[in-house]
Amino acid sequence: MASKKSASKPRSSTAGATGGFVFADPKPTPDDYSGFTKTDVMADSNAKAAQTLESFPTSRQPQAMNLNQVLSASDIQQIATSGSIVFHCVGDTGGVKEPSKQFAVADTMSSDLDGKTYQTGRPAFFYHLGDVVYYLGQERYYYDQFYDPYRDYAGPIFAIPGNHDGMISPSIKGMKSLGGFLDNFCTTKSTHNAEAQGIFRTTMTQPGVYFTLDAPFVKIIGLYSNTSEGATQGVISGKVVGNAQLTFLQQQLKTAAQQRQSGDKRALIIAVHHPPFTGSEDHVPSSNVLDDLDSVCKIADIMPDIVFSGHAHLYERYTRYVGSNQIPFVVAGMGGYFNLSGFKKTASGSNPKPPVTTKDPQGNKLVLEQYNDQDFGYLVISVSAATLKCRFVTVDPSAKGSQVAGKGDSFTLDLVKHTVTTP
Repeated sequence: MASKKSASKPRSSTAGATGGFVFADPKPTPDDYSGFTKTDVMADSNAKAAQTLESFPTSRQPQAMNLNQVLSASDIQQIATSGSIVFHCVGDTGGVKEPSKQFAVADTMSSDLDGKTYQTGRPAFFYHLGDVVYYLGQERYYYDQFYDPYRDYAGPIFAIPGNHDGMISPSIKGMKSLGGFLDNFCTTKSTHNAEAQGIFRTTMTQPGVYFTLDAPFVKIIGLYSNTSEGATQGVISGKVVGNAQLTFLQQQLKTAAQQRQSGDKRALIIAVHHPPFTGSEDHVPSSNVLDDLDSVCKIADIMPDIVFSGHAHLYERYTRYVGSNQIPFVVAGMGGYFNLSGFKKTASGSNPKPPVTTKDPQGNKLVLEQYNDQDFGYLVISVSAATLKCRFVTVDPSAKGSQVAGKGDSFTLDLVKHTVTTP
């Protein structure tokens, strides 16, 4: 393991957190992963994962948490007064083999918070789309792949698990699916995990691996799509895993629909690790996840405004046309895992040139608007009462000193008209 950080007075958010949360170390420090052993850098890559689905852990009640449980009343008031909430979003960050990729992205994200207030666009939190720790989510690698890279990120981090967070290996004695994830993101109260070593960040108190996050201007329903890898689809319900998560989703969507009828116009986001749509060379689209989403949304009579996923290690943006609504489906799996996924070539062997219009499995119009299989980076999302704006920030891991952040794709979703526009 890398060496422990020295202890001094920690910092949290702009106005301090509630409930004992600490988010970042006292002051920014240079990256130093020279102390990582070869074993830790390669994690458990030599262990053979079981090719089985795992049962979903039971969530605590209530299955929704509010941002005011993590940020102070002053923070929440500032966000409300600013007229919008900004947050980070990306998945597949675990920095195995080449930690520099993850550290570069994490450093650039951390710099987004420096010297900013909520009125000037300070991100309120980071929402992780899964695959926090590779290859099998073991707790012993949380220091190298989570606590150390984000030691300077002065804000809360929420997460849904990815398939690698839940995988187990028969060759590793005592493994429990999602053991590391539960110990670091789903504790009953914020505490310092021994695996964080000298890093000050405390654990997150999510009610479970699937949960709803209520915040000013936005509601995020996060789902866990289990352990499927590569050519196998993710699942959120079924004979093996049961239907508890589907029941949760239906209840949360029903609540969201009732809130809308009562005048609550917050953006509704669904986050799920396995993407319903992807052109990745290494992963398949999870149409059965899409089927479950559609069936429950139909029952609740509400559709998500946008869907975010990871799993495929690239950036993709699709627009799905459902009735009069244009619904973006964004894949953001370029957060630091060293091996980016290529996008599938066309039948002629060339790269597709967006926009590319097709049909989804239900016959709805589906447009591949943009993709980027060359750059690491992350999303910056800004949500107001009327719009959701999303920007893909590219990061150059080879840059020296402060990281070079470039602009990738960006778009605006009109939350009233349910239409998507680009600059």
